[in-house]
Amino acid sequence: MTGGVASSELGTQPVGEAAEVAEGVYQLKVPVPIPLVFVSAYLVEGDDGWTLIDTGFDYPDGRAAWESGAAAVGCDLRRDVECIVVTHFHPDHLGAAHWLQGVSGAPVYMLEGEIGHSREVWETSDPAPFIDHLVRNGMERALAERAAAGTRADLTLPEKLVPLRADEEIPLGAGMARVLHAPGHADHQLMLHDEGRKLLFAADHVMLKITPNIGSWPDTHPNPLARYLKSLQGIRDLDADLVLPGHGPLFHDLRGRADELWLHHEERLEMMRQEISVAPRTPFEVSRKVFRYGLSLYERCFALAETLAHLDHLVLEDRAERMDDGLVSFRAV
Repeated sequence: MTGGVASSELGTQPVGEAAEVAEGVYQLKVPVPIPLVFVSAYLVEGDDGWTLIDTGFDYPDGRAAWESGAAAVGCDLRRDVECIVVTHFHPDHLGAAHWLQGVSGAPVYMLEGEIGHSREVWETSDPAPFIDHLVRNGMERALAERAAAGTRADLTLPEKLVPLRADEEIPLGAGMARVLHAPGHADHQLMLHDEGRKLLFAADHVMLKITPNIGSWPDTHPNPLARYLKSLQGIRDLDADLVLPGHGPLFHDLRGRADELWLHHEERLEMMRQEISVAPRTPFEVSRKVFRYGLSLYERCFALAETLAHLDHLVLEDRAERMDDGLVSFRAV
């Protein structure tokens, strides 16, 4: 989704390189082997050491970017890292945390609920719940089995995981940051708000040019879109002059982007309601109508999950009815 909010002139360095974006704060564009191209990790310099925020996938190109990028800004990964903060459990954010902890010896911090959830997801190898979820929502079983085989990441969790709690304040470089719970894209995603420097480390909650996937997966708490929209309303007036997202350009207008995202989801909900006004449809059928053709199988799974979250939200708003006789479908009311 594109909108009227402008990109910042900060953070325009090439993928694989780091650049200062605020005093003592550096953005490192860590390459990732998925269409998003890079994840933004942040290195924050403090008197007692460096804080790293998010890590990328654990693979050779990512490790090389960390080695060269950290060295370029004066951070010795083997001696200078005080702590590592991971915003959520997805492999492009958590994946290299085990390696970075091994290199640095630093503890890895996550929101308390995300630690248990990460163990549940990454230490369980049974693909059956994921396959059944896709099939029950309209995907052909053979396709679902291929999707399950192709979307599983090989991820080893860090040995030392330390819990954070929503609304607590933690040291961040020369200042302090408040931990914000930011559900929707992940149930236990966190953001960090450094009010003193007016910075928001926004993870995948609020991004420019793209919208976060708000999806219903087998392990997702109910009504992720409702929780996401409520959170958007709660953060739109934060005192933040610079937004540092997990993907895409940096930007300055938090309120404007939050309003654009709200409008996007309202338009997407109406588009899906129109699809199920014609006849009852499965979430997979609706996803094939609403999202562009030519998606990879990996992307089709995300489209299905996002479609299901929106259809469930229509039910929550009494604009649709959910039917389930072993195969889920929805119709407008």
